[in-house]
Amino acid sequence: MVRKEIIDDWQERFPVLSPYTPSTLYMKADIVLWGLRIDQIFSKQYRIIFECLPLWENTLQKRNIPVFHTELLGKNGTQFFIDYASHDRLFQCASEFAEKQFGLFLKPKVEVSDVWKWLVQLSSSFIPEHNPINLHRILEFKLALALYLDDMNLMDKAKKEIDKEVRHWDVLHFQKLFSKFPDEWRAELYAKFEDRDSFIRLVDSNMNDKRIIGLKEAHFCTSDIPKKSFFEQFIGIFK
Repeated sequence: MVRKEIIDDWQERFPVLSPYTPSTLYMKADIVLWGLRIDQIFSKQYRIIFECLPLWENTLQKRNIPVFHTELLGKNGTQFFIDYASHDRLFQCASEFAEKQFGLFLKPKVEVSDVWKWLVQLSSSFIPEHNPINLHRILEFKLALALYLDDMNLMDKAKKEIDKEVRHWDVLHFQKLFSKFPDEWRAELYAKFEDRDSFIRLVDSNMNDKRIIGLKEAHFCTSDIPKKSFFEQFIGIFK
């Protein structure tokens, strides 16, 4: 069990986050939940994981599978494990690293171009390269974000990235992993994000979960102009 004092310290450092489970601090951002997981390592250490959960899925099981996640790193890109006994001494340093690595997400307005660049950097860090296990959910998130923003240029950009990435995937290996071929997966993915009104209704429905309603909000924006809230867009469907 993660110690409550540790959760309290991280929430105080990042007040946009709120407790979601005993080991997580989240906020909602239009189509996702994201925030920090305090991940216990054995019995005496913990690490910080930044993770993002989708709100466009129609089952709780799928909504609990992160679209991306990454752990907090220390100097020179090394893993940063924190002894419970050393938390008070290491917390300031750890929180400064977290601000540098994840800070662009932990604020009320989140610039889309910054998110895109951050995801490109995350994707390039995966070993081995072009691993569909690591990449397929990130690619899905990019489509979802473009659909939410109603940005055809961004949608075209996301689809070009997918088309380019699929060419790197071994067909038979992919079929063993996902029980479908890459072209089938791509066609199903594109079909999943064709109907924007249904997409918004589903996200809005998931936003009404009692654990999510009370979370603080962030909004995606371009050129510092935030998109309309989901409530505004949901109402607009019926106008």
